[in-house]
Amino acid sequence: MENYDSEQENNIFESQTPPDCDVLAAFSHAVNACMRRSTFTRAGLADRMNRALQVHEVKVNEGNLNRWFAPSQPTNMPIQYLPALLWALKSIEPLNILIEPIIYKAVNQHALMMQDVAQADLQIAELQKHKQRLLEQLSPKS
Repeated sequence: MENYDSEQENNIFESQTPPDCDVLAAFSHAVNACMRRSTFTRAGLADRMNRALQVHEVKVNEGNLNRWFAPSQPTNMPIQYLPALLWALKSIEPLNILIEPIIYKAVNQHALMMQDVAQADLQIAELQKHKQRLLEQLSPKS
């Protein structure tokens, strides 16, 4: 029997059992939900995608979006358009659906920095308490 440390045991990439990566239906559902919540029409989303792709000719149109994300259609969006789609939707929800089987979640840089700020605040509070205890030990007792 091989020895594994706990970190390796918890690493999905080291697992002998592959994750269930059949995510197409859930991905399409998430994209459609984001489209419904969006303030843009499908034509507006296609325009935003084309702007993000920095194309001079239209690559994405309303018809493409309808075909790519209709459950009954066999055609899928080219994967290289994913960043443009996420930007157009103003959401990373569809990306999270794609990476959920490997137990990951996408986070933005702002969220990471806010987490660091909160951690720093906790450390500051602990250091202030420690400083106060030291000062109390230094001061003469009456």
